[in-house]
Amino acid sequence: MRVGRSATGRNMWFAVLAVFVVTSLFEGYTALPGMQGHSIFSVLARPLVVALPLLTAWALWRGRRPGWLPLAVLTAWLGVAVATFLAFSPRIYYDEYYLWSQIGGYALVLALWTLGWNRTAFRTTVILAVGLYVTATIAVGLWETATGLHLGAARSNGFIPTTFYFDANSLGAAIALILPFVGLWLMVSPKRRTALVVALLVLPLLYLLYKTGSRGGELALLVDLAVMPAVIPSRLRRWGWALLAGGVTILAAGVLMLHALPANAPLPFALKKVQHLADIFTRFHLPSPDAKPTSLSIRMALLQSGLEAMRQHPFGLGPRGAERWYAYWLHHPSPYNTYGVIDAHNMWLENGIDFGWIGLALYLVWYLLLLVAAFRLSRRAGDPFLRYLGAAAATALTGFLVGSLSPSSVMIGFHVMWVVYGIVVGAVVADAIAPRTPSSPASPKAVPR
Repeated sequence: MRVGRSATGRNMWFAVLAVFVVTSLFEGYTALPGMQGHSIFSVLARPLVVALPLLTAWALWRGRRPGWLPLAVLTAWLGVAVATFLAFSPRIYYDEYYLWSQIGGYALVLALWTLGWNRTAFRTTVILAVGLYVTATIAVGLWETATGLHLGAARSNGFIPTTFYFDANSLGAAIALILPFVGLWLMVSPKRRTALVVALLVLPLLYLLYKTGSRGGELALLVDLAVMPAVIPSRLRRWGWALLAGGVTILAAGVLMLHALPANAPLPFALKKVQHLADIFTRFHLPSPDAKPTSLSIRMALLQSGLEAMRQHPFGLGPRGAERWYAYWLHHPSPYNTYGVIDAHNMWLENGIDFGWIGLALYLVWYLLLLVAAFRLSRRAGDPFLRYLGAAAATALTGFLVGSLSPSSVMIGFHVMWVVYGIVVGAVVADAIAPRTPSSPASPKAVPR
């Protein structure tokens, strides 16, 4: 009876964590009635941000060490974030919410690390999270582009989809981040009907990425395609190279053809953004006071002004410090004309301004540890599903180095990023506890007895 009750309790615990992870991808769209707008995720997050760190510390103390180093670095980074909040933040609601977003992301990583100790629960959670997120994104995105309900008119292009995000650039980055998990499912099930299902999911995602006009998302997808041949099995590698060649050819031809048109040529919004992709390689300069600003030139101004903030405040300005810094200089003389933009539009720069050089260094180490772990899983994991997760995460996170430079911010309300982070950490645990056989890629050569 005790064994049965214990198993039931564990299953309920894993079910709660699975709901926590899955609903995080739809925060604000899973509001509970009578809870003043709180979502399932936000309600579960309150007890879990206390329980999960304590249970994780207990598990590590008991010797459950796989994935401990990335968790330690992430914990140190969150500690710096909290310290800057206490030391430098005005502690208004927006700053508190920003910090809470980092704490919620940290809890998502711990939840997936915990789920990794039960391979069945981990696999089920990942498949549910990715599957529901992709299908919901396609459904909502296509509905938005067809009806434009709750969206503003986008110049000459009708309507720009945003789905579960504040702006279209965030959706573009999210699509580029999640597409490898869809396309590489063929590693797990290399069948014709699987290829058909994958194509039926990938094509509308590509269409939605185009409709967002997110050049960061488009370039991130190109980086995804460049990395993919290095992490997929040899039987699929020729298709990987073909996709890369096709993607580069189509994008380059489209950019060159559109860029040859007059600057004032009437084009849909999304094509206008593609036309301006060439600016990335030709206009690395700050906007002059009398010049018409471009997206890139404003970002360059944001970068230089942000680096000045990091020079003056090496320990950071606290959560949302970047916004406070840029907003201040809108009303004071500054050599960096950002034309009213007060968001960093750069994950790394935002980390540095908000949490200082120490916070930026810790976040960089955390990210590199995830990349190394993902690449190792793609080559050495004994379970095909874990090799697939490693390949998809390695591809997605490499592309996200570019994708994270597009949205106004991915450090608040962008839970798909934290879920991908957590998938890598959980997969490391699941691989460590997986049974090994002499044929497993990660197992040493069998020694005769």
